[in-house]
Amino acid sequence: MLFAGHTVRVRDLKGMRYLARLLADPGREHHVLDLVAAETGPGVPVDSGQVVDLPRSAVGDAGGILDARAKEAYRRRLTEIDDDLEQARATGDAERAAQADAERDFLVRELARAFGLSGRGRGAASASERARVGVTRAIRQAMARIGEHHPPLGEHLSRTIRTGTYCAYSPDPHAPAGWRF
Repeated sequence: MLFAGHTVRVRDLKGMRYLARLLADPGREHHVLDLVAAETGPGVPVDSGQVVDLPRSAVGDAGGILDARAKEAYRRRLTEIDDDLEQARATGDAERAAQADAERDFLVRELARAFGLSGRGRGAASASERARVGVTRAIRQAMARIGEHHPPLGEHLSRTIRTGTYCAYSPDPHAPAGWRF
């Protein structure tokens, strides 16, 4: 890779290939399943070992991490915990308040894990979610490796690469970067 007049040579990793694809098409959003398919081919392995070509929409998901009943149960329990906290603080019971706080923090973390941006529920074991996690991890590792060898390039990438279900390279239009691979 050539950036800012310096050549950076790094080992060929999956994350580097994802980055190259994003850098080659600035501003375009790439769905993580498309990035994975470009890397591995469009086929989806099935249990029998054979590969079946499926459109992205047919890969499916196992539904939301939380169903409506579970969401309501979490809401009820959070309300109960808030009531416990009020009572514990009113009576000066620090131990009970600490225990309620700890339980509340746990439930909030669980809810945060179950919901994505704008409160949309995350899919449980969906192909898209697995791809999002894997692609994001691979890209972050590749950017860290690049940053070790060329800090200005690592800084540029950390500002301009967006990961998630859709990944993109969004450079500053006032400071375009010329790439050579």
